[in-house]
Amino acid sequence: MSNEYKILLVDDDQQILSMLELAFSGSPYEIRSITDPVKAYKLIEDEHFDIVITDIQMPQMDGLSLLKKIKSFNGMIQVIVMTGHITINNTLDAFRYGAVDIFFKPFDNVQELVTATDAIAARLDRVNIILNSLVGKEGHNA
Repeated sequence: MSNEYKILLVDDDQQILSMLELAFSGSPYEIRSITDPVKAYKLIEDEHFDIVITDIQMPQMDGLSLLKKIKSFNGMIQVIVMTGHITINNTLDAFRYGAVDIFFKPFDNVQELVTATDAIAARLDRVNIILNSLVGKEGHNA
């Protein structure tokens, strides 16, 4: 990966956040974590994040509402959702609202989440290469 991506972890369970921070500790990503989804959305408005990993079941604002707000604010932010409350509706809604992946808690293997994040980062690298080549071409045509 050519870019260092910023990832925001959102879960009302501090133990889950600590486990995820540990899982990403050897990664090239800049990791931030927060337990409050309302404050998380404010951070997303104020700072640039490339990827958000959020729980679905949270007080103040559920993760599906957060997902919809993120996608409405900036559709390029990639969102992975996690849930311990597995339902067909939650799963379908997550993808319908723009999630790129979903993971069920408790995790069988948290490394699978890191691997999925790496794949998203690789896809973002590809998008950036395409956009940069287009910007270069438009610059020559000006």
